[in-house]
Amino acid sequence: MKKIAVLLPCFNESSGIDILTNQLVTELEKLPFLFALIYIDDGSLDDTKARIQNLKIASPTINTVLLALKFNMGHQKAIQQGLIYAHSKNFDNVIIMDADGEDDPAAIQELLKHTDKDLVQVIRGKRNENWRFKFFYRLYQSLFKVVIGKRLNFGNFCMMSPKLVNTATENSFVHLAAFLDNQKCYKTQVKWDRNQRISGESKMGFKNLFYHAVNSFVENAQSLLFVFIKLCMFLILGILILTGFILYKKYVIDVAVPGWSSTLMATLFNSLLISIGVFVLGSLQLNILSKQTGHKKVAYFTESQIVENWKI
Repeated sequence: MKKIAVLLPCFNESSGIDILTNQLVTELEKLPFLFALIYIDDGSLDDTKARIQNLKIASPTINTVLLALKFNMGHQKAIQQGLIYAHSKNFDNVIIMDADGEDDPAAIQELLKHTDKDLVQVIRGKRNENWRFKFFYRLYQSLFKVVIGKRLNFGNFCMMSPKLVNTATENSFVHLAAFLDNQKCYKTQVKWDRNQRISGESKMGFKNLFYHAVNSFVENAQSLLFVFIKLCMFLILGILILTGFILYKKYVIDVAVPGWSSTLMATLFNSLLISIGVFVLGSLQLNILSKQTGHKKVAYFTESQIVENWKI
C-alpha cells in the first residue's frame, strides 16, 4: 500500500485544527493508502502545538506527526522543513495544503488519481474572500501574465513525487507554486473550489498579498530579466530613431530641432540606464541564488509522533 504524506504548515490555527483534522480523517479513510498527517507548527503564539499533541485518530491507515519548528520561519520555509522530513521517510507522494481549511480535503481523492505524475497542481476555482482582495489578486495575476507570460492561478495545494520533493529540498525557494511551475517534469492540473476559512481572519491581507506577488516574480527572475533586456533594446532603438530624426532635421533639411526632442532623448537615455542597472543587479542576484542550490538540508524542527497506527 502506498504511503502518502500530507504536509500542513500551521501558525496560530488552534481554533480550527480539530475541525480540519476531522474533515481530513473523513476523506482519507475512504482511500486505499497509508497517510501521515504532518503538522508543521511555525512557532505559533497560541495553543496550536498543544492541540496537535492532543489529537486522537483511531483509523488504522492514518498517522499524525508534529514538527515543531525552533523559531518562526514563515510559511514557505515551514513547507520546506516539512519536505525535508518527508524526503527522509521515503513517502510515495507528498501532498501540501494549508491548515486553515480553505484547501478542501475532498480534493485529495482527485489528486491521488494522478500518482504517476511528478506534480499535480490544484487550480483555484471559486474563492470566498471579499471583493477588494479578489480585485487585487486578479490584478496581480494579470500583471504576472503580462510580464512573465503565463498564468499563476494555483497556490501551495499540490501533490509531488519523491523526485520533485528532493528537488525542492535541494534548492532555495521563496514562492513554492512559482518554483514548482518552473520545474521541467511530468505534471497535470485539477480544478477545485476554495472552502471558507474554518475560523479566524485570513492572514493573506493586502500587505501579505504584495509580498506574495513579489516572491512569485523573484522565482521567475530570469524571465523578468529578459523583459528588461527587451526594454533595453526598445529604448536603444528609440534613441537611435530620435538621433536620426534630430540629425536629419539639423543637417539635411536645415530646420530647427524641436525643443521637446532633447527632453525625450534625456528621458529615453535615463530609462536605458535604469534598465541596465536593474539587469546588472538582477544578474548578480541570480548568481547568488544559484550558489544556494545543493545546500545542506538542515532540519530546524523537533519531531514528535502523536498517533502511530502504522509504521512509517
